[in-house]
Amino acid sequence: MKLNPAASVKSADRAFDILEYVADANEPPSFSRMLTDLRIPRSSLFHLLNNLLARGYLQQDEITDRYRVGDQVRLLVHKVSPPPLATIAMPFLKRLTAELNETSGFYVRIGNVMEALASAASSQALTYTMKVGERAPLYAVSSGKIVLSRMPAAEFDDYLRGLTFETITPVTITTTDALRNELPAVQQSGFAYSREEFTTGITGMATAVTHEGRFFGALNLAVPTVRFTDERHALFRRQLPTAAAALGQAIAARM
Repeated sequence: MKLNPAASVKSADRAFDILEYVADANEPPSFSRMLTDLRIPRSSLFHLLNNLLARGYLQQDEITDRYRVGDQVRLLVHKVSPPPLATIAMPFLKRLTAELNETSGFYVRIGNVMEALASAASSQALTYTMKVGERAPLYAVSSGKIVLSRMPAAEFDDYLRGLTFETITPVTITTTDALRNELPAVQQSGFAYSREEFTTGITGMATAVTHEGRFFGALNLAVPTVRFTDERHALFRRQLPTAAAALGQAIAARM
């Protein structure tokens, strides 16, 4: 059956009016205040309030008899699924790519690999496309090195014990010593790099996406090595943390 958005049930509308009124009030309203402001007939208001109280959508103060939003509203809010991380990330990736004209991506850890959740491609003729859903070993990509740099020592040692390196390109890191030696610089600077270690001709650069200590993933740039000049690198180091901080704040606010 096709619904008509213009149709309405007066009692339902009034119930929503009451909830919105109580939620917006500067202080818990009384019955008489709602009667005056909402202009709902006394008997109807009385029955609607009783229904909302019985269902837990409103609560009534035992001393003042004033009304406030009930716990059932909060439970409903918690049941609403937050938007997927990819949906939250895309506007930030598009903005970053527009500013730098380089491909950007948002990666999250899945076990011992990083997965691209979202990406925005550069418009330049020579570019790299990050495929959503593509996975890469932690040790081979810049976003993965961000994760490794944040691991507690015991977890990192466990990771190394179970690790079998794969030579993805001629310059992929393939020893534990080489990986260990690279991570202190990542921890100090907040930036990680994959210099053609996953894709020949592409330099990856990443930083952590966090908010108030919570780690959500890594924001990554994939730049043709011929364009990864000192001047461009300095620009990336300025822009990437700003975008990552804004994205981290947005994710935290929506979760």
